[in-house]
Amino acid sequence: MKLVDFERATLFAPRGEILLNIASGRNAPLHAPPSVHYTIVFNTFVLMQIFNEINARKIHGERNVFEGIFKNTIFCVILLGTLLAQVTWEGWQQWLICACLGLGSLLWGQVVSSIPSCGCPKVIKPATRAEK
Repeated sequence: MKLVDFERATLFAPRGEILLNIASGRNAPLHAPPSVHYTIVFNTFVLMQIFNEINARKIHGERNVFEGIFKNTIFCVILLGTLLAQVTWEGWQQWLICACLGLGSLLWGQVVSSIPSCGCPKVIKPATRAEK
């Protein structure tokens, strides 16, 4: 789990009920049914993780994260299964908002990969193989 994804999901939590005109789940009694508000927050967080899995396929400055995505059948099945498990029937508009917020993770990955590594401070040492 990336801290950035968690922060984006929690930024949406405080005012999400106002933006989407839904009831808040705050201060609900113990064992109350789940609120639509927190369902949307959780759904957004999981969709960010799904898009982050796509980002994690390419490293070392490679930009096209979709290149060869269909060659790995197991990856596609797991991705599709996770996506289908996240479909909530609260309303397609709310689910579409969650998907758009989740897409932010994919866009953020492109921004991060645009930053040259030569700008890193010299204090940070690159990862190397452990010596025997």
